[in-house]
Parts: sequence; structure tokens; C-alpha cells
Amino acid sequence: MDKVKKKYGHLGNEILIVELEKSSNGLGISLAGHKDRTKMASFVCGINPNGAAYKTGKIKVGDEILEVSR
Repeated sequence: MDKVKKKYGHLGNEILIVELEKSSNGLGISLAGHKDRTKMASFVCGINPNGAAYKTGKIKVGDEILEVSR
């Protein structure tokens, strides 16, 4: 978590680390890009109530995805 805070702490918002395991229903999130096409960013625009993201209760529509790792 210290590395994450160091890397993204300047954003000033709450930063969460969420671990999701893909189920038969997938992760259950829909993503959209930033409205300013000069910025590289992905935001959660939908959550499937049968997917893994919904079950954690931590991810909400409008959240920005900062990193994805395997």
C-alpha cells in the first residue's frame, strides 16, 4: 500500500486496492474512457450485480481505474 500511496497520493482522493477473481459471470464492470481524449484514463460506467466487482462492494460507478495487474 505504501508504494500505491507514493505513486498516486498526489491525486488527493481515496485510493483502494481491490482484488477481483473472475467468475463465470466475469468481473462485472463496464469501462469508459476519459472524455478528454488527450488523457489516458478508464472509469467504471456500469456494474453487473452478478459479477465479482459488485460482490466486493468497493467499486462504484464513476471510480477511476489506476492500474490493473495479474
